[in-house]
Amino acid sequence: MKKYNVLVAGASVLLGLAIFWFSRGLTTISADGVPGEAFWPHMIAWLLIGLGVLQLIEVIAFPATNADRTVTLGGTGNLWAYLTAAVAFGFATLMTWAGFLIAGGVTMPIVMLIMGERRPLVIGLTTVAAIGVIWFFFVHIFNISLPVPAFVE
Repeated sequence: MKKYNVLVAGASVLLGLAIFWFSRGLTTISADGVPGEAFWPHMIAWLLIGLGVLQLIEVIAFPATNADRTVTLGGTGNLWAYLTAAVAFGFATLMTWAGFLIAGGVTMPIVMLIMGERRPLVIGLTTVAAIGVIWFFFVHIFNISLPVPAFVE
């Protein structure tokens, strides 16, 4: 278990550093003091780095805490989590080509099915409501444009 904790802690720190690297050209705070486009990526990067360091400290300072535990990467719950992560990656990929509305309309029902929802009316209404609320807040409240389909541009 110790080697897996060290591996996960290292991966967390490396992922945080990678976020800093990929967002290096973005502004953190604009000239008038408003958080820029790198604000949230940097917050997530610091969170990943901090949690990775805390996990490493736990492994070094309290070795008996997880000494008798094992890691099961192929458990049923883990496989569902892997599938959901793959769907999220597919959403991000689809969104670059098909835009937010189409990608969200495809992805949200899939995630709801993974989570165990089987009622078509609930899946449909929740998908439309959630995408509508997200779109409204981003476009009208936050003044952030969401990706549009490449074939519409």
